[in-house]
Amino acid sequence: MLHARNVSELLARNVDPQLYPRMFIMSPNGTLMAYSTPTDIKDLRDQAAVISMAWKDHHSSATPQSSPKKDAAAYAAAAAPAVETLTIEFQQNNVIVRAIQPNLLLVLVGSVPPATQGVFKITAESKGDARYPPVEVGEVEARVVEPSRDGDEAVAAGDENAAPKQNAASSIHSTVSQKEKDVKIGVLHIQRKKIDALTEYMRKDFNTKGFVMPDDGNFP
Repeated sequence: MLHARNVSELLARNVDPQLYPRMFIMSPNGTLMAYSTPTDIKDLRDQAAVISMAWKDHHSSATPQSSPKKDAAAYAAAAAPAVETLTIEFQQNNVIVRAIQPNLLLVLVGSVPPATQGVFKITAESKGDARYPPVEVGEVEARVVEPSRDGDEAVAAGDENAAPKQNAASSIHSTVSQKEKDVKIGVLHIQRKKIDALTEYMRKDFNTKGFVMPDDGNFP
């Protein structure tokens, strides 16, 4: 079972008012499950409905329809991988959708610089595709902050407090250098790093707990 309150708290601790002020989790059919607060629930539902339509459209185009003329092995070999990430660049914000599981989507809504307003672009990525936006190899992951909990969650990945104190000076220098590098690449890159790190953390946590979102997308 997905604990919506706990997940909402995790999302709230990972938003940034300037870079990515909203995060939420939904099913591909548009059902909201958890979200950062505060939020306008009507606006959030409208946004989830638009994302659901875009996700289904690109997901179905990436997955070939079954054919009775093909045997199962041939069909599986020819089948294209399903969409794993959908990046939608709107005039007023960026929306990045990641599949945590086939029936569970993590959504990050980020701000855009004034210079990029007016752009509309949708980029779909399947597993194994090049990452969008493109970036150099070897970067550190975005920091994921663990919520205050009663001990049932593991420490979030990348917590700075876990680093040895004697390496504090070098860590600060490394962090500053990385931030400068991220800024040069662009705000969409920073937003993508955040959702990548949070996706990895949540997948590990769900796997540990044995949680799998059912196919029908029902949420109790």
